[in-house]
Amino acid sequence: MDCLDRTNVVQGVFSRFVAFSQLNKMDLIDLPSNNKISPFQKFPVALEEVFREGWTNNADVMSYLYTGTPALKTDFTRTGKRTFQGAVNDGINSLTRYYINNFTDGYYHDCLDIATLKLLPNSYLKPRGFLTPIKVSFIILFLVIQILQLMLRGYMEPIEEVYSYS
Repeated sequence: MDCLDRTNVVQGVFSRFVAFSQLNKMDLIDLPSNNKISPFQKFPVALEEVFREGWTNNADVMSYLYTGTPALKTDFTRTGKRTFQGAVNDGINSLTRYYINNFTDGYYHDCLDIATLKLLPNSYLKPRGFLTPIKVSFIILFLVIQILQLMLRGYMEPIEEVYSYS
């Protein structure tokens, strides 16, 4: 889990606390029996679902902008529980982030090279064909992820066996 995901989790806790406090001051939500608001205080059921869904969608949008993948730990943000499928999704997203950061982040590397004067305006850039190594890498990565998801779906879904006694 990187700093983007940790920040989202912490901001979620703060926003829950602030929202609960504000709703309480507007007399829309009552304080708990001990008259203290916890940072993990749950909202009424309908509002809790809207809050969790909105916060999870926000996390995914911010993560796509920053990393190119959905946010990690969204199963916890959405439901309050970690699931095996969520851990598998986090693994796939982490591998995708690793790949993007190390092999396909050329634009950002070019920006750094320009800033450090390793790449100058008169530098020679090699022309590339239609099917570049990066495009091939994306195709392979996409196929591997699709195959892994298909393989893991069989392990995730419950198998119902029907026995008939004749």
